Amino acid sequence: MRLYCGQLAANKKTPEDLLEAIELVSSVPVDRGLRPTIDQHLEMWTQDLLDLAETSFQNGELVEAIDIARRVPTDTLPPQPRQTLERTIELRIESWKQVWTEAETIYEAIETHLKNRRWTEAFREATNLLEVDNQYWATTKYQEITQRVQQAREDTNKLANAQNLANRGDVDGVLEAIALAEQIGLESPAYPIAQDALEDYGRQLLDLADAALEARNLTEAISIARRVPASTQLKDEARDFVTLARARFLVWQPTVTNLENAIAQAQKLDIDSPLYNDAQQLIGRWQRAIDQVALLDRARNTARTGSVADLTAAIAQAELVSNSTPLYDEAQQEIARWRDRLETSEDRPILRKAQELAQQGDYQAAVAQARQIGGDRALHDEAQQWVYQWQSAIAEREDRPILNRAQQLANLGNLNDAIATAQQIPSSSPLYNDAQTAIAQWSGTARDRQLLDEAYDIAQGGSPEALEAAIRTANGISSYGGWRGEADGAIRDWSWQIVDLARDRATYDLFGAMSIAERVPSFSEAYPEAQRLIADWDAQLNPPPTPDVTPESNEPKLEEDRSFERQIPVRDFGRPLE
Repeated sequence: MRLYCGQLAANKKTPEDLLEAIELVSSVPVDRGLRPTIDQHLEMWTQDLLDLAETSFQNGELVEAIDIARRVPTDTLPPQPRQTLERTIELRIESWKQVWTEAETIYEAIETHLKNRRWTEAFREATNLLEVDNQYWATTKYQEITQRVQQAREDTNKLANAQNLANRGDVDGVLEAIALAEQIGLESPAYPIAQDALEDYGRQLLDLADAALEARNLTEAISIARRVPASTQLKDEARDFVTLARARFLVWQPTVTNLENAIAQAQKLDIDSPLYNDAQQLIGRWQRAIDQVALLDRARNTARTGSVADLTAAIAQAELVSNSTPLYDEAQQEIARWRDRLETSEDRPILRKAQELAQQGDYQAAVAQARQIGGDRALHDEAQQWVYQWQSAIAEREDRPILNRAQQLANLGNLNDAIATAQQIPSSSPLYNDAQTAIAQWSGTARDRQLLDEAYDIAQGGSPEALEAAIRTANGISSYGGWRGEADGAIRDWSWQIVDLARDRATYDLFGAMSIAERVPSFSEAYPEAQRLIADWDAQLNPPPTPDVTPESNEPKLEEDRSFERQIPVRDFGRPLE
């Protein structure tokens, strides 16, 4: 009955049932007839217990495997088998511990690589788990860690894309970067990096909001600050930014009421707010500005009469406004306006006097009078406009006849006298630029005439070298001086003359003829003909090889027909009359 019940329990294949089965039959005396059978079952059930322990170990349950192994009863066995079993159990447990330690060491190395973002090394280390003699580490943990490495790599690429978006520096780009960083979950090795990036992106949004506020765009600044998400850990700071932005907006129109309302608004920030110190500094500045408002109001009341004395007094009062208050810029604007009025009152009589002198025709005196108004005075630009107008009148009266006389001389061909006359116009004259333009044109014309004369003189030599030099000289004549047409005609004639000289030389010296023809410039009319002649003469000097005549060929040899060559008559090239 004990054996039967033990078999029923053992068939359930659980540690508890196997231990119960062993306990049921262990008390059977050794002299009973079924004892040998019972011993066989004890050995089998003991092995089943060890197999269950091994299964637990392979499933990743080291503690449970050791517990099962240590619960295997050995006291029911004879001394020798018991010692053998106990030694087997201890060796098995020690082996499990070594395997487990080896796996944990590999896993810790992988975690270190992940922490340092060495993805390739992490993958390489993970493959060592496949060699571990444990199914749990070689399969489940291997798949788990490789998935984490892959996820870490993907998340890192995602963060790189996010940074590229944030680097654009616009609100939409930063918000897209935040959205990417928010996708990285807590289980990812890149999660700490993503959290740092989120805070950086939130800070970037607040910087953009602050820039908009500095540009006095309150609506844009508040809109950006309100878009800072909670994932950046800066949501509370963004809320305080909006509060402080509204206070700063009130101060843009610094009245006593606005300053008091701004102070009340800034006082809403809690002491633990990151912007608390900034708010306290602004509050102190605005409190001091309230006294400055009264000071500027008194200065404005003083300046209302517009008298020289009151304007001077108003400027002195406004200069007392401290540059540490938001009212300073406004005070400086008022000072600049009052100084303009003061300087206008002082300088207007001077300008009126100049205008009276100009009406009397004394432009020189008018210019001298107007120039008494300095460059830093309010009426300086207006005075300079009158000075330019009167100087133009002086120029028309004094310098226009000089320029007209120079133009007349140039029309008569007296270019040197025309240039000398135009040079009499001073650089202070409004006609100076016109005179210089005319001088440059006349100088170019004179130079072109000189170049053409030099080209004619060179061409008198009649040699190919002289004609080529004459062509080069004439080609330097400008296209706007009036002599280019004659120069082009001379270049055309001299080029054909070189061609004729080459043709004459070809009657007795083909090499020399080719050398002469090569002197015809590529920009001349005769250049194609010169190149054709060179090719013909080169063919005569270097004829193609005559093909062998075979006995089978009875065809007659045709004479070469050169009737197509152009015959160009010799021209009479003379120097044109000036």
